Amino acid sequence: MRRKVDLSKYQERPHPTLDLEEVSDEDKEKKLFEAGKVASEILQALKEMTKPGVKALDLCLAADKMIKEKGLKPSFPLNVSINHVAAHYTSPPEDPLVIQKGDVVKLDLGTHVDGFIADTALTVDLGSNPDLVKASIEATQAATDLIRPGTNTRDLGAIIEDIITGYDLRPIVNLSGHLVERYVVHGHKTVPLTGKKGGDIVEEGDIFAIETFASTGSGEIRADPTRINIFRASSFPVKIRSLAARKVYKIAAEEFGGLPFAERWLYGHLSKREILLGMRELKRVEGIIGYNVLVETDKTALVSQHEHTMIITSDGAKVTTL
Repeated sequence: MRRKVDLSKYQERPHPTLDLEEVSDEDKEKKLFEAGKVASEILQALKEMTKPGVKALDLCLAADKMIKEKGLKPSFPLNVSINHVAAHYTSPPEDPLVIQKGDVVKLDLGTHVDGFIADTALTVDLGSNPDLVKASIEATQAATDLIRPGTNTRDLGAIIEDIITGYDLRPIVNLSGHLVERYVVHGHKTVPLTGKKGGDIVEEGDIFAIETFASTGSGEIRADPTRINIFRASSFPVKIRSLAARKVYKIAAEEFGGLPFAERWLYGHLSKREILLGMRELKRVEGIIGYNVLVETDKTALVSQHEHTMIITSDGAKVTTL
C-alpha cells in the first residue's frame, strides 16, 4: 500500500519559535511600505547591474549586502532565473553561472520588516524579446487595477491569461500569485494565471503578491530534482540528533525567522563541515523544507516574470513595491 504523504508539513506558516507582538493596522501598513520601498529600490539597482559577463552569485551577494545595509532582512533570497528557468534559482556558494548576451533574466526579491513582507520581481531582457517582457508587465498591472474585496481570483486569472495569450504566448498555468502574511511568503490564497483553475475570494485587508509569468514554450513548469538551493525550517517537531543539525536548525528558525533562506547564508554563521553535516541530517528527517528550481518543460522556452505586493482596501490595491 502506498504511504500517504502529509502535505501539510510543506505549507508555509509562521514558525512556532517566533514571539509575535501585536501590531496596529497603522504600524502594519507602515512596515509593509518600508519593506516595499527598500525591495523596489534594490531591485532597480540590481536591474542596472544585470549585464552579460556578470555572475549570478555577484547579483545575489549584492542583494544580500544591500538589504543588510538598509537595516532590513530578506524574506526570500534573490532569485536569478534565466531563460527557461522560471523561478527559485539562487546562487549556491562558488556558483560559476555567468549571465550571457541574449539571456532573459528574472530578478525576484523579498524583504521584510518585523515579518511584514514585500515580494517583487521584474525581467531583464538581454536579447530581443520586448513582447515577452510586456506581456507579464501588462498582465500584472491589469490584475492589480482590477483586484477588489469580493473579487474571485479566478476572474483575475482569466484576464491575465487573455493578455498573455494576446501576445501569442502562454501563461505558466502551474504558477500563481499568492497571499502574503506575517512571516509567510506564500499564503493559502492564490491568483492563478488562467481562468480555468481554482480561485479564492479577496477580502479587505488581504495582502497579495500578484506575479505573472509569460512563456514562449509549453506554459507548464516542473521541479528540477537536482537543484535545491533555497530552504526553510520545518514548523513541525522533528528528532534532530547531531549538534551540527541543531545549530543549522536554530539559525534557520530564529535568525532567518523560519522564512526561506539561501544555503550560502549559513556560511556566515557556521563552518563548512557543520553546514554539510547539519544540512544532510535535516534533509533526511525533513527538518528543513526545500524549494526546487522550477523550469519550463520546454527547455528552449524563454520565460518572463513581473510581480508587485499590495494591500487590498475598499477602493482597490495599494501597491507597496512601486
